[in-house]
Amino acid sequence: MPFGDNVYGIKNASLTFFNKAPDQVTVDEAAVLIGMLKGNTYYNPRRNPDNAMRRRNVVLGQMVKYGFLAEGDIQKLVDKPIKLDYHKLDYHEGMAPYFRQEVEQEVKKILKELKKPNSDEHYDIYKDGLKIYTTIDVRMQNYAEQAVEQHIKDIQVAFRGQSGYKDGTIWSKEPYKAELAKTVKQLDRYKDMKEQEKSEAEITKELNRPVKMKVFAWNKTRQRDTVMSPLDSVKYMKMFLQAGFMAMDPFTGAVKAWVGGIDHNYFQYDHVNQDTRRQVGSTIKPLLYTLAIDNGLSPCNSIPTTPQMFPGFMKKPYDAGGSEFGAVPMSKALAQSINNAALYLINQVGINSFVDFAHRCGISSELDKVPSQALGVSDISLFEMLWAYTMFPTLGMNTKPIFITKIEDKNGNLIKNFVPQQKEIINSSTAFKMVKMMRGVIDHGTGQRMRGRYGIDAEIAGKTGTTNKQADAWFIGYTPQLLAGAWVGCDDRYLRFRSEYLGQGAAAALPIWAIFMKKVFADKTLGIEKSAKFIAPDNFQDCEFYDPTSLERAETTPYGSVGESHSADTTLPPTDVEQVPVVPEGEWD
Repeated sequence: MPFGDNVYGIKNASLTFFNKAPDQVTVDEAAVLIGMLKGNTYYNPRRNPDNAMRRRNVVLGQMVKYGFLAEGDIQKLVDKPIKLDYHKLDYHEGMAPYFRQEVEQEVKKILKELKKPNSDEHYDIYKDGLKIYTTIDVRMQNYAEQAVEQHIKDIQVAFRGQSGYKDGTIWSKEPYKAELAKTVKQLDRYKDMKEQEKSEAEITKELNRPVKMKVFAWNKTRQRDTVMSPLDSVKYMKMFLQAGFMAMDPFTGAVKAWVGGIDHNYFQYDHVNQDTRRQVGSTIKPLLYTLAIDNGLSPCNSIPTTPQMFPGFMKKPYDAGGSEFGAVPMSKALAQSINNAALYLINQVGINSFVDFAHRCGISSELDKVPSQALGVSDISLFEMLWAYTMFPTLGMNTKPIFITKIEDKNGNLIKNFVPQQKEIINSSTAFKMVKMMRGVIDHGTGQRMRGRYGIDAEIAGKTGTTNKQADAWFIGYTPQLLAGAWVGCDDRYLRFRSEYLGQGAAAALPIWAIFMKKVFADKTLGIEKSAKFIAPDNFQDCEFYDPTSLERAETTPYGSVGESHSADTTLPPTDVEQVPVVPEGEWD
C-alpha cells in the first residue's frame, strides 16, 4: 500500500507521519492514514493538511456508520487538528531493508544493459522515476522479520551467556586475541591513526579509551546509548548471532520474504543473497539422496553405515559417524541424517556426478570434488539452496527464484519484464519419493520438534543442517505450497554455540521457520492452507517403509539426541583430506 513520500505499508506510514508503531496510533491518526489510500498526494497531511483533515473526518464518519466508533465520540475527534510527528525513514529503516538493498543492486546491473529509446543514454535508478515491481509479500515479509527477531533475541541470551563469552575473557586468549587484532586493523579509526603516523602504543591507548556511543541492542529501538571503548564495542558487536531467511513460491519462483540479517542499520551484510556463502552441512544430503534414487536405489533399500574407503583421497576408511545404526533403510538414514550413510551413497553415485548434479540444480558456488561433499562441506548461499530445493514440492521442476517482475519508466511504459524460468531436473516419481523421505525428517527424524515443540501438524518436508563446531545452523523446509529456509550463525565462524544441543540446526534455525509458518497458516488471506497435501504422481509406486508405524517416532527421546549429534547431522571432514576451512586454525574453546 503506497502512502506517498516513498512510503509503503501501514507500519512505515505510521512511523513516518506519527513516529508510532501501528498499534500505538490514536483513532483519528489511524483515520488520517486510511484516508491517504484514496489519494496519497492529495490527502497527504504534510503537503495538503486541509484536504487530509476533510478526508480523515469522512473516514471517521464511515467508522460510525459501520459500528466501529460510537456516535458520541466523533465530534471531539473531527474537531481535533492533525498533529504530525514527521520522521522520514532512512534507508535502514522500514520493511525489508535487505531485500530493498538487493533489488537496488540487481536493478543497477539490469540498467547497465538497457538504454532509453532512441538514445545512447542509460536509465538512472535514482533520477528517472522508474517503477520497479517486486514479488515480495508484505504480510509474509512482516511475519519473517518477526520470526527472526523473536527467535534470535531469545537464543542470544544463551549464546552470550556462555563461559568466556559473558565476561569477555576469550579475547585475552589465543587464537581469539589474534583474530580480534586482525579485525581492529580493518577499522577506519585504526587506519586514520596509522595515516597520522601514530605508534601502536598510542593507537592501543586510544582504542581502549571509553567514549559515548550508540550500539545495537535487542530492545524496542534496536539500539542503546552507552559508554564503551572502541575496542570493547568491536568485541560486543561480534557477539551477536546473525540470521538469514527466505521464503518463496517454488512453482513460480516468486520470492515472498527476504530477511538478510538482524538489523540493517548496524549489520548491512546480507546472509541470503548469492554472494554470501556458508557451509551448508546436512542440508546438502537431499540432493545426494535424489541422485541415488534417480540412479535406481529405493528408499526401502538398506544401506550400510560403516566407514567408507575413498582410494585416492585417504589411506584409511572415512568414519564420519553413525556406524552404530548398522544397515538401515535409506529413508531412516536421511531422517536421522546418518553421515556414514551419505558417504556410502556418494561412493555409489560418484563424487563428480554428484557435484555436477548439484550445479544443475542451481548451485553455482564452487564445490570441491571430495568425499565430504556428501556432508555439505562447501560454502553455498541460502538463495542457491532454496533454488535447488524447488525440485521437491514441484515434483521435479527446478525453478529459479525471482524477486523483480517488471520495470517501467515514469510514464508506465514497460522497460523490462521477468518471467519464471523452469526446467525439469528429475522425474516426478523420484521427486515424490524424496518428499516422503523428507517428511520423515519432520515426523521422526532430526526435525521432529516441528511437531512436538511447535505443534504444527501440517504436511511438511525438510532437512536440518549443522556444521563442524556448530558454526552454522540450517533448516530448509516446504509445504505443498511454500518453500522457505533459515540459516543462523555468527559472521565470525569461530564464535559459535559450544553446545551441540543449542547450536544444531533443529534448535538454532528450525524455530525461525516454525514461527514464520505458524503465522502464515494463521493468516487466511495468504491462501497457504494448513490442510494442503502432497499429491503423488500417477502410477507412483509406494513402499512399505512409509507406514508411520514402521519406524519409532522416538516420542520420549529428548530433542537433540540421536540424529542431531556428531554421529548424525554435523559435518565432520576428515583430517587427511584437503577441505574448505570451517574456522581459522587454532585451539578454539
